[in-house]
Amino acid sequence: MHLWTDFEGKVVNGDYTLGKLLRSEGRNGFFSAADSKGQQAVMRLTEAHFDEEEQLGRWQKVATLKQEHLIGIERTGKTAFDGVSLTYALMESDDANLEDVLKERPLTAAEGLQVARAVTEALRALHGSGMVHEHIEPANVYAVGEVVKLRSDCVRECVADQEFLTAEGCAEKRRKDVHDLGKLLLRCMTLESEWHPLVRLPEPLYRVVPGAIEGTLTLDQIDTMLGREEAPKPVAAAPTEATAKPPVTTPPVAAAPVQTPVAAAAVAEEKPQEQARNFRPRNDLSSRRNAEAKQDQSKRLLMIAGCAVVFLLAIIAVWRMVSSKPKPEAEAAAPVAAAPVVAQRAAPQPMAAPVAPKVVAHGWHVVAFTYNHAGQAQAKADSLAAKHAGLSPQVFSPSGHAPYYVALGGVMSEPEAKALLQRARRSGMPRDTFMRNF
Repeated sequence: MHLWTDFEGKVVNGDYTLGKLLRSEGRNGFFSAADSKGQQAVMRLTEAHFDEEEQLGRWQKVATLKQEHLIGIERTGKTAFDGVSLTYALMESDDANLEDVLKERPLTAAEGLQVARAVTEALRALHGSGMVHEHIEPANVYAVGEVVKLRSDCVRECVADQEFLTAEGCAEKRRKDVHDLGKLLLRCMTLESEWHPLVRLPEPLYRVVPGAIEGTLTLDQIDTMLGREEAPKPVAAAPTEATAKPPVTTPPVAAAPVQTPVAAAAVAEEKPQEQARNFRPRNDLSSRRNAEAKQDQSKRLLMIAGCAVVFLLAIIAVWRMVSSKPKPEAEAAAPVAAAPVVAQRAAPQPMAAPVAPKVVAHGWHVVAFTYNHAGQAQAKADSLAAKHAGLSPQVFSPSGHAPYYVALGGVMSEPEAKALLQRARRSGMPRDTFMRNF
């Protein structure tokens, strides 16, 4: 009996040298591989069990699809090492794996939408060609360059026949793929494996995920819902040329969504050391350095804007404190003409309404942070919303003044608060996040 590691260093058909064993799955071994020019790829070897032709046929069918969101299969064939008959598939190498990313953090709203669109398009191509995937999970989703791709070497044909599989049986397998797509997106956004009504997701995933899991949406409907967010972009970009030159204006619009989510997710990261964890490519060094330079510039601008806001809030707070103090007798005798000036300054005060604490009904709350100033609490809530939209962070103050709480999910019952507290901690909220009945 051979071990898969025994094949490291072997040459397949005189073209590709097998490198390190990446992983094994039963009778399958996956190796890094390189040709004589150093071109990198991934090689799958499968022990032959009298099904070689069937397996090679599936791989060749996938290879002819040429769908950009399916991992490409470049070459297939048969070989043998030390008397062991094998089939092989040469596949394009990847830059990142979704499962590794989710071990550290959930995806941002932009990243989640990018994964949703990519996997949906890949499944539509497979289903339209009489195939099903049956393995929709984070470990089988990859980033290749700037493109999110679904593993393609594990698909199988699903064609109705009179002897083994009915048309309804095929339809059920396709529905299972859609169900697994919903579970995948739920895991991406919340790190949860089970859907429940308390889950809050960004638009349009909050409609797509439950519909896919519950079986009320088809792939075509999901594809339409995911694409609606981009519809206004051509009008905003070139309203006067949309009808005059459709062939010229259409390609830039179609290309834009591929890179935007990844770039937006990188800017949203607060800590520089976490930038490498983004579900993004790692091979285009020059593009990455340019992107990082733009990210640094954006962060500096955001820091400057944030400091300006804090400074302005501090001035407003000091002014209010001074204006609220009792005036000495000398000031009481001041000319009455000064009153209009005070009235004019007081008029802009309604501008502070956006950072005022939210008035909420009594009930259970999950509190992640506490501040003495409403502006600081609101800034933290906005920052959390950008990263964890599903937690629905908001600011409230039961007393109408300090302390100001950054709470998650709004008012709820005690069991709902306990469930949300556990989910918040798993999503990276502080370990001292607590629940209380206000």
